[in-house]
Amino acid sequence: MSSPIYDVAVIGGGPGGSATAAFLARAGLRVGLFERETFPRLRVGESMLPSMLPLLDRLGARELIENHGFLIKYGASFHDQESGAEQSFYFLEGKPWPPYSYEVPRGEFDSLLLDHACKQGVEVHQPVAVEDVAFDPDGVTLTARTGGRETVRARFLVDASGRDSFVASRTGRRERIPNLGKVALFAHYRGAVRFPGREEGNIRIYIFDGGWFWWIPFAGDVTSVGCVMHARTVRGRESSLPDLFDEMVRRCPRVADGLAGAERITPIHPVANFSYVNRPVVGDRFLCVGDTVAFVDPIFSGGVFIAMRSGELAAQAIVRAFGDGRFEAARFRSYERAVWKGLQPFFRMIHKYYEPAFLELFLRGSTRKNAITDAVLTMLAGGFFQKMSWRSRLALQALFVFARINVWTRRRAGRPVASRLEW
Repeated sequence: MSSPIYDVAVIGGGPGGSATAAFLARAGLRVGLFERETFPRLRVGESMLPSMLPLLDRLGARELIENHGFLIKYGASFHDQESGAEQSFYFLEGKPWPPYSYEVPRGEFDSLLLDHACKQGVEVHQPVAVEDVAFDPDGVTLTARTGGRETVRARFLVDASGRDSFVASRTGRRERIPNLGKVALFAHYRGAVRFPGREEGNIRIYIFDGGWFWWIPFAGDVTSVGCVMHARTVRGRESSLPDLFDEMVRRCPRVADGLAGAERITPIHPVANFSYVNRPVVGDRFLCVGDTVAFVDPIFSGGVFIAMRSGELAAQAIVRAFGDGRFEAARFRSYERAVWKGLQPFFRMIHKYYEPAFLELFLRGSTRKNAITDAVLTMLAGGFFQKMSWRSRLALQALFVFARINVWTRRRAGRPVASRLEW
């Protein structure tokens, strides 16, 4: 590998890194991207949000994704085994995004985005492991390994290394989010039961006494099935991970019935660290995007959109910095604030979702159009990075007030009110 001087070096070739790099290259900067794995690779986060599609438009990649043959997703279906409550939500017409998205095997999706970044002029180095970075007043030096050790110079660094959190793991800190310590076990199946017609592409969420399952159908009769459970369930197991996964399936009849006769076509894969924020997010001559900033429970399928939207915001901030030649940390505080502002309502909904009083309202509420339904469906579509109207903000606050009232009602009736975060 040669040692050119890049304007920007990007660590990580996932959706966040690919999007950031492509946006920067389209703005005329010379970008080098360093990805340690060979694609395609297996990843969680396979259910996309409608807000992705306008972003893909701006990236110049929407036609590429829409023509690939991914299964269309019009909504999400939820079922709570304890109460028997269930509800299907469908994305709304008349929004800044279409009323649909896609269910995507990440190996295919990530490869398409990385190839697109190459076509925008990004120089992709793969598989290349970045082992160290050193900052100085003029830029950053990366030490990378691909057969031998090489050094590469760049004027700026983007950390898009995902949960590996390259910069934070070396110079910062990871803060775990209390009570959200989760582990996921997942696999792909062939021959799992499908919903009929328009509902075939719905992501399904099955909540049971041990955690919750995702059920994500793909084109070609393949389905991703994953169980998210408390980390202590995995630590305290006496059996293997595949046996634990099978036990969780047996405890959730909807999933067990749907997998009856299905063939598991991948091993069981574990994914941990489902709840953290990293610091710092920005610094002199660097910033972080996507899972390198934070990751929480994936129940609302926001991970890939958050990665790519934060990458778009990062690219805008970096282009402005190259315009005035200023790369100190303070220059990127507005980017950091924009990311946290976008994440805040999403994080709050995830915490509330585990409260029985909130979940009851969420699943038994009317799907007829009203201010609260509109606000919830906007959030489910990925609208948490859009400027929310006062009407939507008030509607979400009203939902949380109703949930608090329901806590009081349930407590008086002797029904459980403790958050299921304690699973």
